[in-house]
Amino acid sequence: MNTEQKAKHLDSIIYSDGFDELVVYRLKMSLECSMEDLEKWSKIEDLDIDRRFQDYVDTLKYCRSLVTVLEAFTMDDYTATIVQLNKYSLRLEEMF
Repeated sequence: MNTEQKAKHLDSIIYSDGFDELVVYRLKMSLECSMEDLEKWSKIEDLDIDRRFQDYVDTLKYCRSLVTVLEAFTMDDYTATIVQLNKYSLRLEEMF
């Protein structure tokens, strides 16, 4: 297979529905893992230890970004996830 044929084959894979579904699956898995981290960190009394505070904030931002992308590319309802993210944000407000 020459370079041009390889490029056409790769394009057909990238622009297929299966590839879109794979990307959405990966984003959902990343969101799930990050939400688990937030759940675990939200129960810690002092987030300032070991830079957990910054990790918490960064993960919260990351989750919100993932939800924005997933809402744009899927028909799934992320209302419950957004509510949970809002609860995690309240944890930050309680600290100050």
